[in-house]
Amino acid sequence: MNGQMRRWFLGTAACYVIILGGLLYWHLAADLGTHSANPRYYRVFSEPRGTIVDRRGEPLAVTLGEEENFRRSYAAASLTHVVGYFHPRYGMTALERIYHEELLVGRTVQTTIDLELQLKVESLMEGRIGAAVALSPATGEVLALVSSPWIDGNVLAERWSEYSEDGRSPFLNRVTQGQYPPGSVIKPIVYGTALERELTSPDQIWNDQGVFRVDGRTVQNFGGRSLGAITTEEALALSSNTVFAELAVELGDDLLSVLRRFALGSEPLWELGGQSGFVPQRAYSDHNKALLGIGQGELLVTPLQMGMVAAALANRGVLMQPYLVQELRGGFRLRQITRPVELGQVLSESVAAQVRDAMVLTARSGTAQGVCSDEVQLAAKTGTAQAGAKGDHAWFIGFAPSPMPQIAVAVLVEHGGTGSAAAAPIGAAIIEEALKIWNREKGIR
Repeated sequence: MNGQMRRWFLGTAACYVIILGGLLYWHLAADLGTHSANPRYYRVFSEPRGTIVDRRGEPLAVTLGEEENFRRSYAAASLTHVVGYFHPRYGMTALERIYHEELLVGRTVQTTIDLELQLKVESLMEGRIGAAVALSPATGEVLALVSSPWIDGNVLAERWSEYSEDGRSPFLNRVTQGQYPPGSVIKPIVYGTALERELTSPDQIWNDQGVFRVDGRTVQNFGGRSLGAITTEEALALSSNTVFAELAVELGDDLLSVLRRFALGSEPLWELGGQSGFVPQRAYSDHNKALLGIGQGELLVTPLQMGMVAAALANRGVLMQPYLVQELRGGFRLRQITRPVELGQVLSESVAAQVRDAMVLTARSGTAQGVCSDEVQLAAKTGTAQAGAKGDHAWFIGFAPSPMPQIAVAVLVEHGGTGSAAAAPIGAAIIEEALKIWNREKGIR
């Protein structure tokens, strides 16, 4: 009898625990508004919805159709990684999800995206695996963001199986979620840090023999080439691994602290979030320090982070928080306007100017030579990051016009080969298109 009562008691107690757990879940943990068991969740897909627009008011996402047959339409396929999608079967993502409550009551979400520039970047990245992002250096506004390949929010139902089976991961936003060794695009930070610590000067002469030996191991220039007698500024322009490996050894853990000052190793504080990449707490050997100086070893970054680096160098050493939504308006609520946010002075203004000058030299006579006309006044850095058997990743960061930058860009082409051949022409074309748009808006012909 005691055993039977014990079993009855334990069974009753278990039922109460299950009921209590269910109540706690539904009242505290579950998001009832978007839960698939809530009939109202499906009802929102058959109702009109607010519009998402670009910086000039051009529609990026609009509701089309008639009552009970409404559907969402998107201005560009690549916008899925920015605007997201809104679909009765596949749910909602990105800005469509983040601003769902605002859009549900008919408010307009005005973004910082330039649709004309976005379409240009989309055309440049189509067929490649990689990422590109363009920012306004002075404000942190994201002007274009393309992760390739992408999924087209206009044809989700027709192509969902194809997207799901695509080994290139089109659902992955490589701009914010892809983590890669930066290769030589990290060298402007190394250069700026060495200048601030007075370990070198732009005109110091180095004898680059093509190999730097440390801890019984070697760091070589790309292709094993020897650059001979060069200045530190020329070492950046020609991307000397030996010079920057030696500088990184001298800098030691100071370099790691400056990398973190540039927000590397931290999750970005903006609407779409993203991966933090990786900056080690310390370098445990001189060889590890040397590898960090050329963007290899443990160091990992995202394309968004490198876009922020380029923008900070363009913005006189001031790092800005990136943002994607300029304004919320409409309905019975007050307008909400986003203001630019400074994250800090990552390099002094004078040192940032010296880094800029070295990047200008890179575009004139270094590894980015010939990708833009002289009229563009480009400042740039290319990178080729070792990435295993599939081939090197190609990088480019740059900004223009160098005296007063209006656009900063980061481009990554996965396993694309050298940065100068694969990524730099894309980055230069993005910058030229952005300046063309900017000049037209300013009335310059």
